[in-house]
Amino acid sequence: MTDRPPKPASATSPWSWTRVIYAVFALAVFCFPSGLVEWLDEHNASGWLSAPLAIARGVDAVSTAVGLEPAGQQLRKWFQAAVGESDT
Repeated sequence: MTDRPPKPASATSPWSWTRVIYAVFALAVFCFPSGLVEWLDEHNASGWLSAPLAIARGVDAVSTAVGLEPAGQQLRKWFQAAVGESDT
């Protein structure tokens, strides 16, 4: 009977998965900043989300300036078509 080598620590570490999750979240924020701005604006009745809303508006402005907005709109249309919703 042979002993199997242990799995690398990077494959089993919760920190690795945490980094992956936050990287995907950051990518989503930069690809769809207008959606995040809308969501934060809708949920900012108490004023507690003012700072994240200001940051999201800045990210949205940068996204528009560098040309990511059209790509995000195309991805949003594709996703809505995939799930069967319309943008009305």
